Amino acid sequence: MYKASFDNDLLNDWCDFCEEKKEFDSFHFSTLLMETLLEGYTPEFDKFITEITKYFDSSIYKNIKYAFSNEKESQGNVKDWVINDLREKRKIIEHIPDSKELKEIIDSPKFLFVTDRDELYEARETDNNTILYEGVVDFVIENIDNDKRLYALKEVLYNIASDSYLVNALLSGLIKADVDLVNYLDIYKNGCDYAVDDEKILIYEFKPSK
Repeated sequence: MYKASFDNDLLNDWCDFCEEKKEFDSFHFSTLLMETLLEGYTPEFDKFITEITKYFDSSIYKNIKYAFSNEKESQGNVKDWVINDLREKRKIIEHIPDSKELKEIIDSPKFLFVTDRDELYEARETDNNTILYEGVVDFVIENIDNDKRLYALKEVLYNIASDSYLVNALLSGLIKADVDLVNYLDIYKNGCDYAVDDEKILIYEFKPSK
């Protein structure tokens, strides 16, 4: 069994950085959370993440705990979470060139449920999903780029989050804009994911092998 490890020296650097006692490039913290979740959401991890997030609004700690602990997932319909997530992201892509077809799919959604992750990956390579993905990524960066602590935290979260979809959702409460990206947490917590292809919204549901 793999054993989790916690770099307390790097954590001390993080605290000095957040308290403006020392200057570091954000890359310095690129391994801060690496291997910390190997044994799950343990009391040691909780203590470590509490120290990391204490410089920010409490929403970031709550989101991380919800996503990665055994905290009970929200009950509801995955289609509703996906639509709510896309309606928020529609605000971001409103004026992006070539987004007309994507907005039409969001406004009049058709769904396809799949259990093959390869189908999800294929849908993520389509033009519509690329427009959506790049639009949201640019939006998040634009809204945190002037805050060096928040930008560094975003990079740190990639140690425990599978991709930028989840990182953006974890950061949702810290992004000062009229767009709420938190709906993706319920999608992730319930073992689902989604993409928008050329004509529909494809929802992936994880089905464990029997």
